[in-house]
Amino acid sequence: MDTMSSLKEALVPLKIYLSVDEYQNQGVTPWFSYSVTLPETPLPNLSERPKIKTERLVVRPITEADLDAFHELRSLPELQLRSKIRGRPDKDKEETKRVIDGMAQDTDSNWYFGAFLQSTNELIGEGGMPDCLHMITSASGWPEAEFFIKPAYWRQGYGTELFNAVMDSWWNLPRQRKRQQILPVLAPNKEPGDELLEGVVVLWEEPNDAAEKFFAKVLQQAPIYAEGGFESIDTREGREGNLVQWTGTLATNPRPQDNIIQE
Repeated sequence: MDTMSSLKEALVPLKIYLSVDEYQNQGVTPWFSYSVTLPETPLPNLSERPKIKTERLVVRPITEADLDAFHELRSLPELQLRSKIRGRPDKDKEETKRVIDGMAQDTDSNWYFGAFLQSTNELIGEGGMPDCLHMITSASGWPEAEFFIKPAYWRQGYGTELFNAVMDSWWNLPRQRKRQQILPVLAPNKEPGDELLEGVVVLWEEPNDAAEKFFAKVLQQAPIYAEGGFESIDTREGREGNLVQWTGTLATNPRPQDNIIQE
């Protein structure tokens, strides 16, 4: 039996549902540091990152040459309103350019890719971990992933191709053991310094049946550490102060013993 199947069968996912008060209490409870594996830093520069061919896509880093196409993608409210980090379309092309420049200059903070059609080179999607170093925007202490496909290409399997390419490349990065602060409810019966299985979180704002079905599909064979949801007060620009409900899944590294650098 392979490692992923063994790990999936061994894990009994935590079920977590936190009201806004319970979630805020987690924020004032001490977040202890645990022993985890995460990708070795520095991460590869954009020029060294993989350009992945799937059945129909080229999945590669987004560069300044993609500005017009990326701005078109970042201007679609039906996509960008769903982003946990942004929650709105970009205001103008200059804002989109700053995003591209930031990804190129601060490569340790992101593992993020565009989805380009092999047939036409059209940029039809984006996805990955936009904040995977300091995880300032993370609700859990783990990297959070998000994926978006243009509406014209929904329900055609492109999202699955993008998700699998990005996540496989993430899990394939060399690992090192680090101390990481994690949301207390995700480390039950653990003492500070204990080892935790590495994870990545996918979250979606409710209601979003499409996201729920998509992530259930792409994570069907993945080992799951926790699933559930929480309420929080929105801090995204233009939506501050609103009560928002999030649902999500914490998937663990399917190959936890691979690519670990011995210190």
